[in-house]
Formats: sequence, structure tokens, C-alpha cells
Amino acid sequence: MSNLHNPCNKNKTNDNCSDKIFMIPCSQSSKLRIKQSWTSISWLIAPLSLTSCNSDNKKILGLAGNAASEGIEKLLQENPSVSTAYTISSNNPVSSTGDGSTSLPIEVSGAVVASPVISGYPLLDFTFSAAGTVDFSNVSDAKNIVISNSKAGASLTNLSTDIEKIFVKDTQLGDWTMSFTPNSFGTLYLEWTNNSGASVDLTSLTLNETGQLALKNAGNEPITIPLLNLDPEDTQRIEIGNDNDGDIIISAASDITGTSALKTISLTTWNDGDIILGTPGTAGLPNLKLLSSVALDASETGIITLGDLGKTTPIDNLSSFAIGTKGSAVSIGSISAKKITSIIASGTEFSSINFGTITIEEMISSFTLSGAGSITLGAFSGDGTVNLNANNMTKKGISLDFSSLNGSVDIVATSQDDTIAMGVGSGKVVSGAGQDTISIVANATGNGDIRSGDGVDTITLSSQKGIDIIQPGGTKVSTINGAAVNHIDILADKIINFDPTSDKISFGSITANTNNFKSETGASSFSDALSKANTAMSSGKVYYLSYNVASATDGFGLIFYDNDSNGFSDECITLVGITTDVITHDHLVIV
Repeated sequence: MSNLHNPCNKNKTNDNCSDKIFMIPCSQSSKLRIKQSWTSISWLIAPLSLTSCNSDNKKILGLAGNAASEGIEKLLQENPSVSTAYTISSNNPVSSTGDGSTSLPIEVSGAVVASPVISGYPLLDFTFSAAGTVDFSNVSDAKNIVISNSKAGASLTNLSTDIEKIFVKDTQLGDWTMSFTPNSFGTLYLEWTNNSGASVDLTSLTLNETGQLALKNAGNEPITIPLLNLDPEDTQRIEIGNDNDGDIIISAASDITGTSALKTISLTTWNDGDIILGTPGTAGLPNLKLLSSVALDASETGIITLGDLGKTTPIDNLSSFAIGTKGSAVSIGSISAKKITSIIASGTEFSSINFGTITIEEMISSFTLSGAGSITLGAFSGDGTVNLNANNMTKKGISLDFSSLNGSVDIVATSQDDTIAMGVGSGKVVSGAGQDTISIVANATGNGDIRSGDGVDTITLSSQKGIDIIQPGGTKVSTINGAAVNHIDILADKIINFDPTSDKISFGSITANTNNFKSETGASSFSDALSKANTAMSSGKVYYLSYNVASATDGFGLIFYDNDSNGFSDECITLVGITTDVITHDHLVIV
């Protein structure tokens, strides 16, 4: 894309650079990535391999596997170190000029604020033995930086956008500060290799004048950053990739600060190492008004954890939230948003995806769940509406709790065993095969439209007045214990709290009328009710209601249906609480 050439020059605004990055088409992004291909949902996830704002041709997270450490070694081979080490121990260090082909080893040995005059070195190799600050205002020609084996925090300010990468290796600790020149919207690309044999534990990482943070681990040991402070005006993107065994642990116990400008979060594991960015229920990204896209792509064994999102300032309009896992666990904390256009979650067998609670004020336009993995959703709340489709979940059922949601829902469930609690605004549920449990909260004010499939389903309606339409799949009479005398032992589709004054049942494909419907009482058991139904059907009836069956304490009725008009009942449903002759043909409708 030629229009991405040097997108962050001084004539570009932050938004312009960000927009052009996000506009890279998937067809081009697939050419940029070197290693693994995306999961089956990759075409729906925003591309992670991007042209860097700091360079015409470099890629964020472009190297994979051992290529990261090889990249450092190759740079050092191409730019061998000068023989004389350079030390920054005062605020006014001496100047140093290279020939354009060598690297300069630099030790920061004093807690100073220095602005050294350095030129002619494409690679600067830092070691911080003291917590000093290096101002890059007078540094030119540097393309890459190495920070290795330090005993104090690293602070680099006024970095040029000519800096392509900062390679980090060996022991590191302390408070880190990284900032670019004002209004440059730089990309801080940290390529970290920790093979020191121990965890690297910083105290904090603070960014300033930084538009994008890209961090990739290629080492065997963990990297821990307890506190991450973004630039609240500039940092629009976080991209983290893990391609080795060491975990990346960021802000596990404390909220990430400065998140108000953040638009994109992208986390990818390719190997065994995990990524933890916040902890669900404990820490996360609290102010996310501008967040527009989240992409989480987990490997077979690399876990991804993302903390709570928008708990202080909700997300205004989240366009895309895509989660894919090839086998490992993905956990997301609570989500608070006004509007969400699309959420897609898919996992292979033995994988798991876990969401915390979801508060939505306006609408989730599309929430799609698929794959053979286990997907768990926390309770929904807020005034918004939710459209969710789990029809392509192939191995596991789903549990959905909308009981605290004021808006309506439109749900297509799985073909496994589902549990769905509809909320105050009620709505529509279509379930497939499996033993489903579907309920409408007691204080519901909206109408319910429930259509269940094969399997023995239990449907509990609200006791409030409303017009609920239920379309049960029905249960074959041949599968039911004939000696049963209570509805608990009659394993058939069951409707609880049916209100004859307003509710309707769609059962069967033949229009019910006064001629083909009959109701009676006096049956002593299921088999007795079935016998009476068959007698009526041999005389031309299609629907038969037996109410107050066996005079059970927990009274119930049975509706039988002859689906092939052969004079014998084929299917039935149970109506709990129907002990009098209150059901007529008018309650049976076709939808």
C-alpha cells in the first residue's frame, strides 16, 4: 500500500497514522506474517502484522521464533562494536561519532539526565547500571537499540521515529520510561528475549508520546511488568505477541493507566508462553471510551488473559472483538460498553473461552459463538439488546444469563444442553436438540418467543402479565413411562407458569379448531391419559388435553398431538399448573 509510505511524518496527525494502519486489508496482512497462519476465524480479526509508523518497511511483530534472537546477533554482526566503551556518568558526557557501520556499547553508570551527542552508529547497545535518563535529542543515525543485562531502570526520552526496534535481553529491573519526540506518535517496539534463567521483573513501564506499544517475547523465562502507564493522549494500540516458553505478565494486580486514547488491543500466542494483560475481577483497562477492536489469538498451549474492560469509563462503540484459540484457555474479564457491533469467539476441542460479566447499554448487534471448545459467559446487564448465535458450537452447550438485562434478546442456541435465563425485556430464543432449560425472569415486562427443538426441554414463563408464545419440539409418547402420575416423572417437554389469559402454544402443524380439539379430565396416569387421547383421535381429533392428571398435588395437564392423522397420539407436552378446563383450541397457534 503506497499510501502507507512514511505515514508518521510531521504533516500527519495521530488519527491519520492510526487510520491508515487499521486499513491494511487482510489480503496484504497475510503476506506480511512470517510464521503461523490464523485460526479459522482469522479473516474476521483485524490484522496483527502491520507496517510500523517508525519505518517505511518494517513490521510490528514481524519476526517469529528464533528469528528474534537471531535478529540481535545479525545486527551485531553487521554492526560490530567499537573497541572503546562509552559511559554516561554525568549530565554532560563527551560526544561520540561512528563511521556508520559499527555499534556503540553504552553504559549508563550514573543517575543522571544526559543528552549526549552521538552520531554515526546504526546500533546503540545500552547497559543501565544506574537509573539514568538518556535524552535522544542529540542522537542521530541510530536505527536500533539493545538494552542488555541491566541493574537499574532504563529511561530513554525524545526517541526519534527512525528507531525501528528496541531489543531487550538478559536481566532487567526498575522503573522504565520510554518516550518519543513530541507529536511524533511513535511506535515503541520491544523485542524481548529473556533466557537469563530467572524471571525479569520490572517495577513499571511508562510511555509518553507513544502511539503504539508492540511487545514480543522470544525467550524462555517470564517477563513481568507490574504497572503499565500508557500515554493518555497518544497511545492508541497495544500489540503483544509471545513466541516462546516465557510468560508475559503485565498489570496483573493493578489497573493499566492512561488508557483513554486506546483504540486497539491485539494479543497473540504462538507457543507455550502465556500473555496476561490484567486479571479478570482484579485489574484491567478501566477507561476505554475509544476502544474499537480487540483481537485475541491463542495457540494450543499459550494461555491469554485479558482483564476487565471499561469498568470506569465504558467503551463507546466496540466494532470488533474476535477471539480464537487452537487449544489453550482464553479468559476475558468484565466488559462494559454502550454499543458492540460484533463479538466472535471460536475454539477447537479441549479449548476454553471465558467471559466475565457483560454490561451493555444500547446493543450487541452480533455475538457469534462457534467451535468444539467450551465457552462460558458471565451474566448480562444494562438496558441494551443482545443478538447472539451459538448454533455452530458443536460439542458443548451454553449457559446464558440475561435475568438482569432490561433489553430484549434474540438468541439462537446450540444443539447441546443449554440453560438460558431471559431478562426483563424478554425476547426470542430458538434452541436446538438437547435438554434445554429456558426461563423468563419473574418481573419481565417484555413478551417471550421461545422455540425449542428436539430433546426434553423445560420452559418457565414469567408470572407477570404478557403475551408469551412457546413452540416446544414435543416428546414422543413412546418414550415416556406410562405409570408416571406426576410431571416430574413424565420426561416430556414442560411448560411452567402458562397463562391461559394471554399466552399461546405453537404445537403441531395442523390448525386447531373446535372440531379437532378435545379436553377432558379424570386420567389416573400418563398411560391412562394417552389411552383417552387415542380414543378421541380415533374419532377424528388431532389435539387432546388431559387436565388435572392423577389429581397430583403439583397439578398438571398434558396436550397430545396426532401428527400424521392416523388416529393415534404421537407427541405430547406437559403444562404444569393446568388443573381446570382453561385450555381451548384458541391457545394453539401456528407460527
